[in-house]
Amino acid sequence: MRRRVACDNRPALMKRLFSLGAVVVLALASIVLAQTSGQATLRTPAGDKPFTYVQQSGQTYVSASEVTAALGGTIAPDSNGYRITINNVVAAFGPDTRYGVVRDDLIEMPVPPIAIEGTPYVPWQFFQGLLVKTSSMDVAWDANAHVLLVRPLAQNVISVQPSVANVEGISKVVLTLSAAAEYTILKEQLAYVVRFKSPIQPPFAEQTVEDPSISKLSFAGNDLRIQLTAPDVVADAYKLENPPRIVLDFRKAAAPIPGQLPAMPGLKQQELPGIRTIVIDPGHGGKDVGASGADGLLEKDVTLAIARKLAASLAAKTGARIVLTRDEDAVVSLDQRTALANQYKADLFLSVHLNSSVGKVAKGSETYFLSVEASDELAKKAAETENASAAAAPVADPSASDLKLILWDLAQQTYLDESSRFAQAIQEEMNAATGVANRGVKQAPFKVLVGATMPAALVEVGFISNPDEEKKLTSDQYQTLLVDALTRAVQRYKTDYETRIGIVQPAPAAPAAPAPATATAPATRTVP
Repeated sequence: MRRRVACDNRPALMKRLFSLGAVVVLALASIVLAQTSGQATLRTPAGDKPFTYVQQSGQTYVSASEVTAALGGTIAPDSNGYRITINNVVAAFGPDTRYGVVRDDLIEMPVPPIAIEGTPYVPWQFFQGLLVKTSSMDVAWDANAHVLLVRPLAQNVISVQPSVANVEGISKVVLTLSAAAEYTILKEQLAYVVRFKSPIQPPFAEQTVEDPSISKLSFAGNDLRIQLTAPDVVADAYKLENPPRIVLDFRKAAAPIPGQLPAMPGLKQQELPGIRTIVIDPGHGGKDVGASGADGLLEKDVTLAIARKLAASLAAKTGARIVLTRDEDAVVSLDQRTALANQYKADLFLSVHLNSSVGKVAKGSETYFLSVEASDELAKKAAETENASAAAAPVADPSASDLKLILWDLAQQTYLDESSRFAQAIQEEMNAATGVANRGVKQAPFKVLVGATMPAALVEVGFISNPDEEKKLTSDQYQTLLVDALTRAVQRYKTDYETRIGIVQPAPAAPAAPAPATATAPATRTVP
């Protein structure tokens, strides 16, 4: 039976979110400042309901409990913060932070929540963020009428103008839009379907195309169907701006996929079903050497060698595009590594490291996935050791690192079960390959996993502090053994995942070689 790692650690996470150690004491304390208060109206399609609001320092706060109840939800204390449930959607907020959490996303508020005589008040924008991110409703505040208006999101009709061109063997479909629009792309046996969330205005119902990869374009409802000439035609999709466009590049599966970073910051790959893009992260690099062995072996060199071999193996065997966070001996910040994975819309993230201990007898592999609360003291120590490397690379906002870690751990709840499955597959394959005692799957707050919006794991492939393992790790044959085990783990998870989501055919084929990214490449993550 597959070992399951407990994932429901929200109470402990919320406790950490609202305590953050001795650095800041966070408590929703009653406050008395210059303020005005009164009765306002929550106006929804179901009718009007009253609630209390407060004006303070130019900001409008609303009673969290009264508005939640008016929306048919519940609110309950959670450590020093509060948890709100509306239509089975759970959100949370706490004191002294402008960020709330809902599902796998953050809600940004202009100011932190407050408490008046023990009653929590939040900026009205908290409910706007909650509903916009989880429903088709929007929220607006009418300051003159004292009305909090809940209404359907504006459904503007989007004009779609498609064009098809073949450039150097790539069939390029460009959809020029009258305004930015949300959409999803679905893969079928002989077609790709672009499904718009808003109503669209198509220029035609159906059009035949003279192209090696595409035979026909047709509109029906909010869907654009791109009919393919053969089942082995695959696509990459991304967005362009000014004007808003969706671009789909079609090619035969055997053709290589360019691996360079997008040419402009606005270029984003659209998610498609299945495990299509895998990011491999060789730990450390540059002046951040990581752990070292008695004979001078450096962790940064071994992780890069293994990652390069793994990238080539996965590219050949999984049908996915492979991206390396570094392909040279260079410093890449911990934030940049997962930001790069997010920029590529990766479906899987694997960070490769070596372990080390004070003694020389520890051996074998360990696999981790993200949690604020370490599963044991050794896991905590391992995370602290790896996180220390952050000092070798620039950190955007050190003062916010603890809060960021906790919020992203909460956001990772969506991916925890998948990360657990992935980590378990890795650990089992590594144990089978090396024949050592099972050191297990563990949870720990590795900063390199913070912000990964996909299943993510970190594997310590061996102990560089063990002289026998240090010697093995220099061997090309032993590195290949580890790579084969990791490849099997990825293949196993990929097959399991794609079976569970109902994909009949494997994801499109991949390049013959990995697509490395340089350490100087731009990699940022924007939280909506």
